[in-house]
Amino acid sequence: MKTTKGNFSLTAIMLPVAFLFVLGSCKKSSNSTPPPVLIGGYASSDSVASGNLIAYWPFDGNVNDVKGGITGTGVNVTYVPGVRGQAYQGSSTAYASFTPSPAMTALQSYSISVWYWQTAQPVGTPNTPQGLFFLADAGGANPLILLENESYTPASGDSLRWHTGLTFTAANNWKVFSMESFDTAAIGKWVHLAVTYNGGTSTYVVYQNGSPVSNSSAYGSATSTVLLDGPLGSSPQGNINWSKSPAVEGTIGTWAPGVFGVSPTLGANGNWVGKIDELRLFNKALTQQEVSGLYLNGKAGR
Repeated sequence: MKTTKGNFSLTAIMLPVAFLFVLGSCKKSSNSTPPPVLIGGYASSDSVASGNLIAYWPFDGNVNDVKGGITGTGVNVTYVPGVRGQAYQGSSTAYASFTPSPAMTALQSYSISVWYWQTAQPVGTPNTPQGLFFLADAGGANPLILLENESYTPASGDSLRWHTGLTFTAANNWKVFSMESFDTAAIGKWVHLAVTYNGGTSTYVVYQNGSPVSNSSAYGSATSTVLLDGPLGSSPQGNINWSKSPAVEGTIGTWAPGVFGVSPTLGANGNWVGKIDELRLFNKALTQQEVSGLYLNGKAGR
């Protein structure tokens, strides 16, 4: 009887304790923050390839790179509601410039991601073509990275004509690549544009709203183009190498001065008159899933 009584007493004590522990656990669990809802596999645009992001311009009231810490200089830039927060509002006299970081000069592969709103086809001068983003070397001898919107006939058409590309300053034969692509039904709305170059495979891809689009070059038209140091049959370009002619000037919303013979005066030619938002530069070629993640999360305003 003594043994039975002792066991019963211990059990009687432990049951309330166990109940309080379970109750406390339930309360703690019910108060915990639920995990974020993933869109396209990502919690937000900020979580896409975050370890490879080297520059990010959110355009929330300024033209500063909040990732790389670069302070930009804006001229006549105003700010309007964007995809996420505020956006850059361009005009015939608005532009921004910055000094490229060492991380930009050292790029071997890259991706650019940006949201834009173009009100109409670029027509007339001095705003055709309209520059969105450039990295250039000394004197604008080479557009190391170019992203610009060309005029297109008929002006009433809803497809925007883009020239995107890069320069291989160390190449033996073909150095400058200016690829042509079209964003369809792209006027008067927010459109996501992304460009990737993979130095390991020499592959260049242009995306509209998360999907690859056909881009034309010396090798024909395709949604994925291998860049060669010469005509078909030549060696692949491989990794970018700008060490002998590094980027010294970056421009947003205008052409880099001197590039392709345009005016050497910054902001004198090719100013972007639409809106720009969420401009990102990565040091790798994003996958289609990552590009889609940027598009879907940006579309959701996050």
